[in-house]
Amino acid sequence: MFEKKEPFKWKAPILVLTGIVVLSGGIYLGVKTTDIKDKESKQTKVEQKAEKPVEKEKEAFGISKDCEIWVHKKNEDGSDSDKTPMMVGTIDKALLDKSEEEIVAYLNDRYPNRKIDSLSKHEILLSEVAPTNEPSKSNKYSLEEDEGFIGLYRYDSDGKKDLIEKTQIKMDSLPKSLQEDIKNSVVVDTEDEAYSKLENFDS
Repeated sequence: MFEKKEPFKWKAPILVLTGIVVLSGGIYLGVKTTDIKDKESKQTKVEQKAEKPVEKEKEAFGISKDCEIWVHKKNEDGSDSDKTPMMVGTIDKALLDKSEEEIVAYLNDRYPNRKIDSLSKHEILLSEVAPTNEPSKSNKYSLEEDEGFIGLYRYDSDGKKDLIEKTQIKMDSLPKSLQEDIKNSVVVDTEDEAYSKLENFDS
């Protein structure tokens, strides 16, 4: 009268359910692990960027292509000498797009015995200490370097020198040994001797 019911087979659904749980757990762990790795990677990149010093782009000073370079003499005590400032040229065109620091470095290299007193877009003022009297050269003439050229100087009875002529003979057109001699000054007794030497240098 009563049919005997077969017991429900739980084994298959439990296995399927277990498989789903394990699979979704694996997917969840995989996603979480990937997120953690991505975060670590991003954090490492941020730290590396932070470690690298940020290089500032050097801003061009905007110096004029007609900027003049002037030199004025100062006495040893720092006061201005009675000599009027002398223009020694215009700025090198290669400096037009350079920063102020680069221009200062160039001037210090180009004019090692001079100090930069002022620097503007249209004028650069350098100063140099006027040489003291040289009694050993009293009443003599000397050929010396003057802004990359040969200058002819006359020394008075007190050994004070005055520029007689700035020649057009470039120092770098002469042999090295001769350049060294002129840098140390070539002293002669008369003006004629000085001009004779200049003619030899120019030939």
